[in-house]
Amino acid sequence: MTAQASAKAVTGTGAVQAGPCTLRGLSLRDTSGSGNTVKIYDNASAASGTVLYAYALGTSGATTPPVTIDGGLRAVNGLYLSTTGSVEGSVWIA
Repeated sequence: MTAQASAKAVTGTGAVQAGPCTLRGLSLRDTSGSGNTVKIYDNASAASGTVLYAYALGTSGATTPPVTIDGGLRAVNGLYLSTTGSVEGSVWIA
């Protein structure tokens, strides 16, 4: 059986998880008012390494469709979220 995910609240660029984990999904909304590019990296502390997810948000409250990754996507080093503006929402990990 697949383990349940925990939601990690995010507001912009920064570490989501400092060690190995499984990316299960996410839901984000732009709060910058100017559009936003969102990337999640397999990295504990920087916007570099393997890109696990990338999405361009529109302006003024545009949201990602809730993304679920069936079975999850393993991040060996951790998860780092990079955004070009502010967001609200969560990244789901196990």
